[in-house]
Parts: sequence; C-alpha cells; structure tokens
Amino acid sequence: MFLKPEALNPKLKGLQMIYPTLKEEWDNNCKGIEFKDFSTYQKKTVEGTGKGFELNHKDYFDAPHGTSESKWSIAPLFIDHTPYPLNARVLPKLCKTMTWLGETLSVGIVRLGPYSLLDWHFDPDPAIDMVRYRVQLPLSSGLSVLSVESESRPQAEGKLQVFRSSARHKVQNHGENERFSLIFDIFRRGRGYLG
Repeated sequence: MFLKPEALNPKLKGLQMIYPTLKEEWDNNCKGIEFKDFSTYQKKTVEGTGKGFELNHKDYFDAPHGTSESKWSIAPLFIDHTPYPLNARVLPKLCKTMTWLGETLSVGIVRLGPYSLLDWHFDPDPAIDMVRYRVQLPLSSGLSVLSVESESRPQAEGKLQVFRSSARHKVQNHGENERFSLIFDIFRRGRGYLG
C-alpha cells in the first residue's frame, strides 16, 4: 500500500535530499509555530464515522490553539495554495520548497501527542476521476507507526512515506514524546474513491 515517492513526483527525491536544511529550520523555529487543536474534530469525524473530512480556511481559523495537551493538532502552511501567514513567516525555506514542488493545495505539520492514536479511517478522494495521495515526512524521531490497510511501517525521521489516503489508515505514537510530521497531499487523475 505504500508507494515510491518519485513515482508521483520526481521532485520528491529533492525534498528528501534537502531534508537536513529543512530540519535545521524546523529545530530553530518550531517554538514559533501556531498549532490548531483538532482533537475534538478528530473524535467527532474519524472516531465517529471512520472518515476524514477536508479542512478549510474557516476550520483552521475557528479551531482552538493547540497546546502540549492536544492529542492531534495541525500547523497549517498552505490552505488551497495560500500560505498561512504566521507559519509561512516562521518556516520560509520549507514554504519555498513546497512551492518549488508545486504541491501546495494542503500542507501542514501535524503533531500527534505522546501515546496518541489517529485511528483507522479513510479520506475520500476529491472526485470520481481524482486520487489523493498523502505524503508524510517525519520531523522527529520516536516510536510512531503508520499503518495502511494490512501493512505497517515505523516512521523514521527524514524518510518520506507515501500512500493513497482513501485506503484505510491509522497512525499511532507509541512513545512518550510528541511526533511531528510534514504532511501534504498530491492529487492525480485516476479512479477516485468517494466512500
């Protein structure tokens, strides 16, 4: 169920290569990032329906600020190709890299709290002729595992993971530290699954 990153966008290999520079920017500036808490949203949607839903501008602006107690929070970088001002100023190299990749529809850094779980769910494809692929680039080391259908893989800092997000998937942080991961979607023509 996991895909080779370069099969979707050959530039993803470049993202992997410049990871040390992006990691340094993250380490130096992560305290200035604005996270929004989507723990309640996750409980209502993912736990309640087994299905993820698109977040839009209003969802981000209305969400409470994330704290160290948040189980699942997101620091948006791009929403509908538009930079999220505060976080874009704090992580300019990462935002410039995403613009270079050409993948700025939905980009953010997701924080999963210690011993937390984003349980089994699927994210419907946007249309019957469009497929969504999820790309994750862990920014922290730890004991988190990404499972897609029947395959589970540990998340390694700086190593890309790509999968079709309409497949059932979950991520679990088995460690005592927060797990941070750059997450963005790539859309390609294909047979979409709307659920």
